[in-house]
Amino acid sequence: MSETNKAVCLKFIEVLGRGDAQAVGSLLAEDVCAVSKGTSIASGSRNRAEIIAVLGMFSQITKTGLNPKIVSITGEADRVVVEWEGDCILVTGEPYNNQYCMVFTLHEGKISGLNEYFDTKLTDAALGPILPAPAG
Repeated sequence: MSETNKAVCLKFIEVLGRGDAQAVGSLLAEDVCAVSKGTSIASGSRNRAEIIAVLGMFSQITKTGLNPKIVSITGEADRVVVEWEGDCILVTGEPYNNQYCMVFTLHEGKISGLNEYFDTKLTDAALGPILPAPAG
């Protein structure tokens, strides 16, 4: 099962890199919870609809997509860990090259949990000026 789960996680990162919200949604369980660790503007917990919205936003704020490069992948039973690097140009013309570690939990072939670790200082500096203001 871990090879199948690895494939689902790699597909998630691929479609995230393109900002393909519809494809992202097809990989998520209905009750999924994603937690971006740290204290960044991008940190916090998100449900399925919020994950799709945030990941779809990348197609609007990048000129090139995230262009993920997989560094390593490890899978055991329902848990998969992927280290990867993004390499993109933002709509501002500035580079945004972050490093990520995503810890996935899967259930019945869908992502049911995700803990994400990344350079929060870089995220704030690069994305803060171009992200839409939070609603409310």
